[in-house]
Amino acid sequence: MSESKKPLLAEEVDFYNQNKKEFLDKYTNRYLLIRENKLIGDFSTQNEAAGEGVRRFGAGPFLVRLSGEDTAVESVPALTWGLL
Repeated sequence: MSESKKPLLAEEVDFYNQNKKEFLDKYTNRYLLIRENKLIGDFSTQNEAAGEGVRRFGAGPFLVRLSGEDTAVESVPALTWGLL
């Protein structure tokens, strides 16, 4: 019996969607760094958020999203940043 796997970043996207209104109210025009069910931080630029994600999580998945947007801005694999 095979175990069903969630798509990559599904947990992060669900967390963002559940808290979207609060994030928009509190973090207008900020890039949010999300890992699992936690907001790690808010940043003024996408590069700052992604850089902090790589620094803290390396090859692990994380989500960077502009507060209020309906689509992900970026998920940063370690390969993109030359870590592998």
